[in-house]
Amino acid sequence: MKKLKDFTTIRLGMAFKSAIKDVGDKGIVSLIQAKDIQPEGLESSFSPPVVTPESNPSNHIIRKGEILIRLRGPVFSSIVFNEDYDAVTTNQVAVITCDPSKVNPNYLNWYLNSKHGKRFFQSKNEGSNINKISSKALGEMKINLPSLEEQQKIADIQSNWLKQREIYQRLISTGDIMNQGICDAIYTGKTNDKH
Repeated sequence: MKKLKDFTTIRLGMAFKSAIKDVGDKGIVSLIQAKDIQPEGLESSFSPPVVTPESNPSNHIIRKGEILIRLRGPVFSSIVFNEDYDAVTTNQVAVITCDPSKVNPNYLNWYLNSKHGKRFFQSKNEGSNINKISSKALGEMKINLPSLEEQQKIADIQSNWLKQREIYQRLISTGDIMNQGICDAIYTGKTNDKH
């Protein structure tokens, strides 16, 4: 078992002093907020607000392959950032950079969202009404690191499942709409079915 801080670098997102406003084309960087980070990843239709932070965001730009983890909220969930746009996050989110010679970011992301990660977060939760954890406590998390080959196997299985899950959820959503439409048509008498 190794501590997270032994094979990663952990930093906080940017501090925003004023309310976050989407300024569209006038903004300079996209913003991923804690609420956007779900265990399934960013939604496929996710469109982050574009902001102009009070301070220079250049040292806070998230790189592909970095992990974003919520430090407060209803759940401690994480995602691997793989987007093609410049983005920052708030200081309610930690950004984890992995040492690729020791850990696969997709494996670590799986672990953070797994029952093992949840158990750790429940034991370290500092909040009374709102769940929260410090980046320092996060760095102390102990994790078993199998070989990189085994980490890749776990990452591949998880990735495959999340893709299947997204398809199932789209099918369910489409089925819900169709079902509602058919029932509404019968209810309002707008159907040719005379049974």
